[in-house]
Amino acid sequence: MWPLFFNKSLILGNPESSLGICTLWSKTEFIAKDLPKEKYHLIGNLYTADGISYLIKNILANPVITHLIVCGQDFFKSGEALVNFFKNGVDQDRKILGSSAYLHSNIPMEAVDLIRKNVEIIDLRGKEGEIPDVLNKFSGKAEKFADPLVLPEETEKQDLLTSETMGFRVEGGLSEVWLKILDLIMKFGEVKESEHELKQKEALDIMSVINSFTLEPFLELKEEDVKRYVDLFFSEKTPQEIEYTYGKRLFRFAYEYVSEQFGIEMRFFVNQIDKVVSRLKKSPYSRRVVAGLWNPFIDSDSPNPPCLTQITWNVKNGKIYQTCVFRSHDLFGAYLLNALALRRLQERISGEVGLEPGSLIIISQSAHVYENSWKKAEILLNSHYRNKELAFGADRAGYFLIKIGENREEITAQHYLIDGRKTKYEFKGKDAVTIYKKILNEHLVSQLDHAAYLGRELTKAEECIKNKKEYLQEG
Repeated sequence: MWPLFFNKSLILGNPESSLGICTLWSKTEFIAKDLPKEKYHLIGNLYTADGISYLIKNILANPVITHLIVCGQDFFKSGEALVNFFKNGVDQDRKILGSSAYLHSNIPMEAVDLIRKNVEIIDLRGKEGEIPDVLNKFSGKAEKFADPLVLPEETEKQDLLTSETMGFRVEGGLSEVWLKILDLIMKFGEVKESEHELKQKEALDIMSVINSFTLEPFLELKEEDVKRYVDLFFSEKTPQEIEYTYGKRLFRFAYEYVSEQFGIEMRFFVNQIDKVVSRLKKSPYSRRVVAGLWNPFIDSDSPNPPCLTQITWNVKNGKIYQTCVFRSHDLFGAYLLNALALRRLQERISGEVGLEPGSLIIISQSAHVYENSWKKAEILLNSHYRNKELAFGADRAGYFLIKIGENREEITAQHYLIDGRKTKYEFKGKDAVTIYKKILNEHLVSQLDHAAYLGRELTKAEECIKNKKEYLQEG
């Protein structure tokens, strides 16, 4: 069946036409609504630059598209990458020149040259009103410019670890947290279908606690890309050719209904963020500081409902903590920009309330990586995460001072808060296993490195008791 990829998402027109239309982030239905079907072969989206490989494979499998219009909202520069592909080509590693995107490794370089030679790109981004004129003047008939070439999905053998584990928790800086979650999904994620005609690896209910937001160079996030996404996130206006923006849901949420009595359509708007700031100022102890982004009247049946569904704010120790719930979370393609935009929102609210921002907490109910990103994720993890030593850090739950009695017959582990205050929690015993089991039962250790350290130190203390030696705790 052709098209090979994303068949269900494409609008098919006239099979005798040699013109294709790529609408980027804009709804295909919006672009197509006033266009004569006989003038175009098909219309489809291009949300990310990775989709360029699928576009190329679809054309190669039925090489009749000789003209391609690019139009619509170019939120993540997928359109720019597509234009650069036709304008500049690729390097020896199949990286699109002028872009950070790569083509799939199973696309032959000869096929790259074939597409660029025979397909003309027509860049109408921001000029969508000119599309009807272009179509009216176009009379190209579908004729194959080459023999069909069917290229499959780029796949690799997956070494899966069977796991029923849910509710992973990770903490740290943004770059570190992202790598940790990516590693969890690639190791333990279940391979299953998705509603986007791509397989996914999915882990359930991952909570990330982000304490700092420095971006490492390997993330290749440009400031202008971050700014563009943040501006879109905060935008109260939704271009009519896309489904929604988070900004409109947060700052201008619409409630609509038709009055039964008068048959009049009623519409009310609410600025949820204004209400959040007002309540935090009035009642910083409140548990009702919530913003909802899911509209049950339209989202349940929408083809593209919002992934972020709820945000809550709580004040703890004089800081504002923000918890964000994603029903669906593309960890490779969206997580970093999501987190940066949400941090800007947290800082904005904290500034208006007059308190410091605390950690940003993100709960990803379906944390997934789509199959078109599996290979890139593995390469990135192997280069920047795996087979490296875990950097030990202070446990926010506190620390322990370990001693043995003067008679060298008993071990004592005294708990302290991270600021040095002594707590009431003291544990005594003659063997390491008994003591660290008691400590773990009390939820006084929140990091694996701290648990490993305690096990080592308590075992050392136990050996000192057995051998009548002095014990000195290592820092």
